[in-house]
Amino acid sequence: MQKRKRRFLEKGQNLMMLRTLRLEKAKKAEQQKELTINNALTKCKLTSSEVVPDIDNLLKNNTIGNLVESLGHGNRNKIRANAADALAHIASGSSEHSNLIAKAGAVPRLIRLIQSTDLEVSEMGILCLGNLLHFAPNLRDFMITNGVVQKLISIIQAKSTCTLMLSHVTWVIRKLCISSPTSRPDNVDEIAQALNVLLYNPEDKILEDALMAVRNLAHENETIPMLLDLGVVPRIIYLLEHPNVLVQNAALQALINIASGTEEQIQELLNNNLLPHLSALMSKSDLDIRCHVLRILQNVADGNTFQRQAIMNAGLLHKILECLKGEAIPLKSAAALTISTLVIDKDKNLLYYLMRQGVIPELCNLLLSQETDIIYNVLDMLSTMLDVDPSFLAEVSGIIEWSGALNNIRMLQSNEQEEIAVVARKIISSYFHDKPDIATKF
Repeated sequence: MQKRKRRFLEKGQNLMMLRTLRLEKAKKAEQQKELTINNALTKCKLTSSEVVPDIDNLLKNNTIGNLVESLGHGNRNKIRANAADALAHIASGSSEHSNLIAKAGAVPRLIRLIQSTDLEVSEMGILCLGNLLHFAPNLRDFMITNGVVQKLISIIQAKSTCTLMLSHVTWVIRKLCISSPTSRPDNVDEIAQALNVLLYNPEDKILEDALMAVRNLAHENETIPMLLDLGVVPRIIYLLEHPNVLVQNAALQALINIASGTEEQIQELLNNNLLPHLSALMSKSDLDIRCHVLRILQNVADGNTFQRQAIMNAGLLHKILECLKGEAIPLKSAAALTISTLVIDKDKNLLYYLMRQGVIPELCNLLLSQETDIIYNVLDMLSTMLDVDPSFLAEVSGIIEWSGALNNIRMLQSNEQEEIAVVARKIISSYFHDKPDIATKF
């Protein structure tokens, strides 16, 4: 009896010891895992913008693999959040870093983190996905296939979502909407509906990212009708009056792409009083704002005769001319492109008005531009002014000679861009063939 009792006690002690050893082993493994994550996190946070985590060392030490494994359900929330944070820092190294993280199986696990009840875990998962998308846009379709859009939309729809989390989600959606070389997102209609909700959020950063997401979607012409049907245009135009310049800029960029659509889609913008808002913005001192406005006007002018006339009726022509006569080259170039589109109908009255406003010397100065589309459009406009009416010929040709642009046009006859060379040769042969080169006269 005593022997049996002793064996029983010894067996119990052995089981307790075994259990203790297992607990200690698990604790050490947990501590080692935390140490691995903390070391990776510290290393990544200490690297500067010039020094990125070394890929060879990451592979040699299996750092990425350990961090990805730490995202799993079996780990404490603090470990999962720190692992996602560390991976986000590594992803910022380069596209290669981001693709290595994805190859290690991080994407599905990060997407699962989004719906964690722990706010920090969810936040770090979203931020890591955003970094992966930012540095490796090729991962977009893979993320969408793994259900990232539905997870993000559920956060937008949840009434309990805090502003910070909503800001992170909007930033990731903005990245998801960037055009892919292969295709647009399959669930673009769901994304667009979510953006329509975000456009009414009071936070500036959320508005900016939501507008940039709309801009990205509207880059594909086939998505423009869907955006119009959702009714986003009136809201975007309203946001042109927003006090934050970044929001205004984002709204303008969205409208640039929407205005690149069909004549019917352009008319939808005009029906929502776009032009009066643009006229007000042309008085702003911000260079980017005015350049964006001119790009929208160029797209509108590319529509039909009535839409070009609407720009004139809104009193925008003199503001365009002010930009052409300004000193900022980007503004002058944008104004020249807009004017070249406005004169496409070769309206004599308009061309005569432009001549009286001193447009020709300003256009001639732009022949020294490095941008081929600017040079081509300026030459095309000068050719139109020379050709449209014989009564204009002497005055226009005289201004071109007086401004010193004739030599520039001669040199452009041998430009490597054939379309530029053709227009330059036409101008010289048709209107200046008997004029000697000023540089060789003496």
